[in-house]
Amino acid sequence: MTQKRGSRRGKVKYSCSSCSHWFQINRSRSSVDDGKLALLHLDGVPFRSLADQSGLGVGTVFRRVNEVLSKLPHCADITRNFASKYTGILLVDGKYVKVKGYDRKLPVVYGVDYQSHDIPSYRLGVNEGYLTLLKFFSSLKLANYPLQAMVCDDNQVIRDACLNIFPRAVVQLCQNHYKQNVRNCFDLKTDFLHLEFVHLIEDLLSRKRSLEDHNQRARYLFDKWKYDPICLAILTDLAKSSDLLLGWRNFKGLPITTNLIECFNSHLQGRLKTIKGFESMSHADTWLNGYFLRRRTKKLTDCEGKFKPLNGKIPLQISKKPGIDIPIFF
Repeated sequence: MTQKRGSRRGKVKYSCSSCSHWFQINRSRSSVDDGKLALLHLDGVPFRSLADQSGLGVGTVFRRVNEVLSKLPHCADITRNFASKYTGILLVDGKYVKVKGYDRKLPVVYGVDYQSHDIPSYRLGVNEGYLTLLKFFSSLKLANYPLQAMVCDDNQVIRDACLNIFPRAVVQLCQNHYKQNVRNCFDLKTDFLHLEFVHLIEDLLSRKRSLEDHNQRARYLFDKWKYDPICLAILTDLAKSSDLLLGWRNFKGLPITTNLIECFNSHLQGRLKTIKGFESMSHADTWLNGYFLRRRTKKLTDCEGKFKPLNGKIPLQISKKPGIDIPIFF
């Protein structure tokens, strides 16, 4: 049994009646800035390491970080109030997060503006259904994001929800996803018969081609493989999906893959692995909002090719409204 024996400068002294030893607990509030703790955590520093560095308990660091994150404005509100310089080309994808109390992981859907690399909004839902995606695109509409063209995978629900809110949007199906679906139709480790067919499909969708060139190559594939039922089914679907696969023809500068947002997905997946799960859906939404806001306010460093000039720039600064200063969130 312990007894309190006084306190001084925030340090409370105790004595143990069993062994007569004395000890003290520092209950004073640390001088460590809470915003800095939240920033370090979002950048990948675990709570335990933050506790060791700050001299605080793990529970105290966890509570302080959550207090900071819960006070941050929502990503969509930041877009509506501070950003407007967008090209309207949005890459849409999502990841799954583990939340306590749910048997399955919950999807978080978000979009990346192609030119600025900014993330105008996101949505955490119970499932990757039409309602969740409809709420995501509605949030973009309310944030005044000028969506004119979208690149996504072959999920029909994404396209339906997008066109419901933005009926004039041009949709481009990610050609890498489509090629992967074709490869999944065969066991290419043993099925050498269809290896040439798959390579020809990949070559057809390897880059932007003129409509005449595309049709000639597709016709060659049909003439050679029309008696193979699996190949014929793939070629039939290719013809039906041509408007989606060639959506770039209707919007200048529209990419044909979701490679950009896949890079963002890899970074998000790496952070989620260190967290391992969230206590509740509210906790997950609070953390994700802070994470995306951090991505929006952190300098870009790994841009290559035509996006190399973006290195050293902040996405939200690129897309911000003229004459407006972005506040400090952390």
